[in-house]
Amino acid sequence: MFRSNVGGKHLMRLYTAFKRDGFEIEKIVKYKGKRGILAKSRSILNYDTGKPKSAYYLEGSPYEMGYLMGSLAEREIALMMDYTDRVVFSFIGSKVLEKIKLIQRTLISLVYELSKPAVQKLPEEMREEIRGIYDGCKNINPKTSVNIEHLTVLNIGIDIICSMVYSGDFFKKDTKGIEPEDFRVPMMCNALTVCGKSAGDGYYFGRDFTFPSSDVFQDTAAPIIYNPEDSVSYKGRRAIPFVNIAAPGMIGSIAAMNLEGVALGVNMSPGANCTPGNVGINSLLMARMCAQYGSSAETAADLMAELPKGVSWLYIIADGKTGRSCAAEAGAPIAEENLAADISQGTGAAQSSDTYQRLDFTKSEIFSRGPDFTQYPWEEYRPMLPDLGYIREHATVPYHNGVMFRWNDYRYPSEYLAFNRRLWTYHNEKNKTDKAIHPDAFDEKGYINKTGEENCPSSFYFAPQREENDDILVVTNHYIIPEMRYFAMNRWTQRIVGKRVNDIQWRYDELNNLIHDKLRSKGSIGFEDARELISFLSPSGRNKDYHADNPRSRDGKQLRIEGCISVFDLKKKVVESHYGYFCDKWVRITLPEYFDKN
Repeated sequence: MFRSNVGGKHLMRLYTAFKRDGFEIEKIVKYKGKRGILAKSRSILNYDTGKPKSAYYLEGSPYEMGYLMGSLAEREIALMMDYTDRVVFSFIGSKVLEKIKLIQRTLISLVYELSKPAVQKLPEEMREEIRGIYDGCKNINPKTSVNIEHLTVLNIGIDIICSMVYSGDFFKKDTKGIEPEDFRVPMMCNALTVCGKSAGDGYYFGRDFTFPSSDVFQDTAAPIIYNPEDSVSYKGRRAIPFVNIAAPGMIGSIAAMNLEGVALGVNMSPGANCTPGNVGINSLLMARMCAQYGSSAETAADLMAELPKGVSWLYIIADGKTGRSCAAEAGAPIAEENLAADISQGTGAAQSSDTYQRLDFTKSEIFSRGPDFTQYPWEEYRPMLPDLGYIREHATVPYHNGVMFRWNDYRYPSEYLAFNRRLWTYHNEKNKTDKAIHPDAFDEKGYINKTGEENCPSSFYFAPQREENDDILVVTNHYIIPEMRYFAMNRWTQRIVGKRVNDIQWRYDELNNLIHDKLRSKGSIGFEDARELISFLSPSGRNKDYHADNPRSRDGKQLRIEGCISVFDLKKKVVESHYGYFCDKWVRITLPEYFDKN
């Protein structure tokens, strides 16, 4: 129990802030004058364990914050040590025992092998935080099962697994008899941003990161408040305090929001633009870096473009101060290019889709050189697709270091949609199917797959952008920018996705329509509306049976949340997160309350 005479003015602020958010401080540790806090909810329990949910506060240098976390949560970190090994099972779709064993053995072996050089390429501060976590655990429990190798794999392993599975490089060359259909990719992520008039002049960001809990994460997930010391920086960018939704031991972010009102999330997006031997910084680590150093959506996007990437992912960046948001469609860079970045200040990544119109350069000059996207689709489909000349003539945003940004004011080049009919026709003839294009399939509120349908011609089509209102952005698990779609049309990759492509497209269309329905009925969307919308797949939502096959609690009565659902108010800088079990209450953090207001 917290005693008010421990510490000073800032500690009293922390005590009050936790209390307002429904927590009671349970443990305070100090290291070199820096403070770490474990707080427990007074009313929100994990259904299965019956224990109150936790929240953490950390301050100091990267090493010190890691050390404090290790000292506060050694038990939870120890539970997370086998998380990556367990997640491997979620990527195996084969029913053949010999193949299951082979894939499991191969993936785990390669993850540990490739993580060793990969960690050396991370920014020093990330390596220092991992080392601090280990030392903190070791200090609190000399016999801890936590070790550096498992901590490294916990933080890099998912990217290595995805890069190998998406590209198939290792399996096509080294593991005979393994086919794409022997894998299953656990991708059911959703995101939305609503701002401006559509949000009653508020700004709301919803995140549904659906990923296997592996019977661990549901019991360890927590909000973690980071307060980096003033000296923490990355290439001249000063660190910003932020709240991180993750689990102890994870230094990356499932979702995060900083004190400037900038938030980030990440969705899976299978593409062939992966380099397993050089994964760089991706997914949770990328979201963490950009949340910690992004003072605006634009600066977060510039940093994302600058950082090395080696795996295909979708990132959502939202900025409550400027009203900007974007879906960053990213992966390993496929060629050296010299695009708008060469003729504008900075990387040019954060520019709107009309960048070329604001510069003294023609569109064709900016996009005259660049990567050859056409080399990635399956050869049989290439004659039905636009060639490189067409791509460059119809380019709308620059491709820089593996990423293209679809900002909330992005205008989709609708000419690409004309190629869809022959792609559908060819796919039907080749596979003897009768997949249909509905009359409204490419309209603002249309559906390609209505409930229960499977109308997508695998991944061989140009996915329409539904959002025509600049106040709204919707993201699921597929690239929309036409150039980036080519990476999903790779023969191996599209077989990895399989029929899941229909679900990906349906979720995008369904969430878009639910947003429109809410605006039509209420005029604008508030915080509670945003929470309801991002929970559209929950048992209490419109699609109540969507997660019916999720793992259940030990007594079999409650469905587990695989991953975490969060909704942010980026004006008030509040986040509410739902994890554990669907019957559990949401956890709330009001970020500004934890910091001095002077």
